[in-house]
Amino acid sequence: MMTAKEIAESAIRLDNDVNGNPRYYVPVYMFSRNDGTFYRPKYCRKYTGKRYGAGWVFQSYALENDIRESML
Repeated sequence: MMTAKEIAESAIRLDNDVNGNPRYYVPVYMFSRNDGTFYRPKYCRKYTGKRYGAGWVFQSYALENDIRESML
């Protein structure tokens, strides 16, 4: 299992949303359980673009903190 800092460092910055808030893409495999299944973390939305593949989008000004809270 990866730490919140490792996930935040590997996140890809996306364009801001319509209100100017920063968004980040995180691949789906970064949130996996020990048995190999994936789960949807809290505070994120499904990535619907085609450029990066399956993943989650976090809208955050403090990405590492939000990822840490979503892992609990």
